[in-house]
Amino acid sequence: LLFLLKVLGILLLVVLVLAVLLMLCPFCADVLWENETLIVKAGALGITFPVFRYPAPEKPKKEKKKKSKKKPEAESKPKPEATPRKKAKLTLNIVCTILRGTGKLTKVVFGALRITKINICLGVRGEDPADVARSYGKLNAWLGSALGLLDRFLYLDFEQLRLVPDLGPDQPTVEDRVSFRVTAQAYAIVFTALRVLYEFWHEKVLDLFL
Repeated sequence: LLFLLKVLGILLLVVLVLAVLLMLCPFCADVLWENETLIVKAGALGITFPVFRYPAPEKPKKEKKKKSKKKPEAESKPKPEATPRKKAKLTLNIVCTILRGTGKLTKVVFGALRITKINICLGVRGEDPADVARSYGKLNAWLGSALGLLDRFLYLDFEQLRLVPDLGPDQPTVEDRVSFRVTAQAYAIVFTALRVLYEFWHEKVLDLFL
């Protein structure tokens, strides 16, 4: 029995060490949009693997198997209906707790995120050169405002940001491409999420959903 307890203790220690290392390791995700296809890769320590693709590649069709007819089963006895559990009421204190916890978690998530290796190349198109020029000016103004707002909340590191006028079939075609890497360390997000969950439990917010 003492030997088994020692083995269990060592295993628990190894699991805890691995959990701490995982929370300290920077997780990352590579996002690429090109040729009307979105590809997302995720991983850690700069090593990523494909996890999502849209539109998904077509899978080979499988032949449908004929379903065998089953005999009707005997009717089971009706089960007694369980009395519905009364949920907690939504109060002003609960609403304030939810808003406060959501604000804390959002602030930590935005603070932990790092968006780097941003590479944007977009073609500006229109019916004629004048229309292309107007669209180019509007898109420049919109991007300047949007990126200025995001820069207040997120860490952004650009490698390339190009808007290229596409003047028609006589000129080389501009291929749209957007790619970036998102990195974050999980420990700050996990600790804050646990604190928010404890606050929700203490203020009986979870009773609304359980």
